[in-house]
Amino acid sequence: MLRIGVTGRMASGKSTVARRFEALGATRVDGDALGWETLRDPAVKTAIAAAFGAPMIDEAGNVDRARLGPIVFRDSEAMRRLNEIVQPPLLARVREALAAAAAGTGVFVLDAALLSTWGVEPELDAVVEVSAPTELRVDRLRKARGGSVADALERIEGQRLPPLSPGPVHWHIENDADEAELTRRADRVWNEVLRLKPKSE
Repeated sequence: MLRIGVTGRMASGKSTVARRFEALGATRVDGDALGWETLRDPAVKTAIAAAFGAPMIDEAGNVDRARLGPIVFRDSEAMRRLNEIVQPPLLARVREALAAAAAGTGVFVLDAALLSTWGVEPELDAVVEVSAPTELRVDRLRKARGGSVADALERIEGQRLPPLSPGPVHWHIENDADEAELTRRADRVWNEVLRLKPKSE
């Protein structure tokens, strides 16, 4: 099975590309969904409450992301502490998904902004990186989540990711037009993906 990473920063359009690949026949694993699953882990919730205070857990017993988000996006040290709690169990789930994909057929797509944070690029056959101008990302984020321009910029600028590691085949898609054009660009990359052979072959 081909294992492809689709990555990009917040509101870049990476998930639109990944879902397009899914519509064309890929098996998609959503990194955000794995993140939500990790935040439901009782040990993770306990550690977050200990590190950031009991109010970070809402009345339903879930991590209050709306309350926690502004803290970690404004403070790099707070983000580091959160990553120390969340990233190890999250990466374990990512590796489980990659291991399961290795035994399958077709194309597996890992849809994840944190691809470079996890350092899994060498385990993939290719990476598709999606980018977009900051002003468009701000506009998309406000339409999706509401809030002010300042709020959107704070979230975008607070997302600090290491550069992608060199190694696998790397495509870049610039998402600076409408969704129809993004789809056309994704389709062109998909046709090239299908020409690849898995590393194991």
